[in-house]
Amino acid sequence: MSNAVFAQSANMAITLMDALSFTINEPKFLPLDEDKNDNSIQAIASDHISVVSSRGYVVKAISGAPRGSGAGIEGLVQVTSLIGTTNKGNTAGLVFESDVVLPPADGSPATVITSPNCSWNGAFSTNKFNIAYKIGNQFAYIDKKAPPSIIPVIFTVIQP
Repeated sequence: MSNAVFAQSANMAITLMDALSFTINEPKFLPLDEDKNDNSIQAIASDHISVVSSRGYVVKAISGAPRGSGAGIEGLVQVTSLIGTTNKGNTAGLVFESDVVLPPADGSPATVITSPNCSWNGAFSTNKFNIAYKIGNQFAYIDKKAPPSIIPVIFTVIQP
């Protein structure tokens, strides 16, 4: 019986796909601040949006149809994006938008946050963002004495 040794090699191809994860955190309590100078109400939701992305991304938003007698009209919600209170992710190149008037649900979503880079910074994978909501101002006056109203805001995230 002969012992023969043959040289062999093995190859393996691994393809990594882009990763994208998006979470909206609903605060249990959202304190409201009233600005009597411009008839507006503002609330800041801390660490409201979390994004994990392996490349650049864009967060967009639209306003749904208001429900309730004090809701006013469509297109009256403004949002301002800010770095999250507990963010530890990659902040390089982040672009935050201020006082963005959200279009109604049948319109084109407005850009709220733009990142040309991944959320990973070498130690932490997630970017967290605060969102300041504002209603009133030069838009419709919100009837604060009416029963509570609901104005849905719909966020999406894409990797362009």
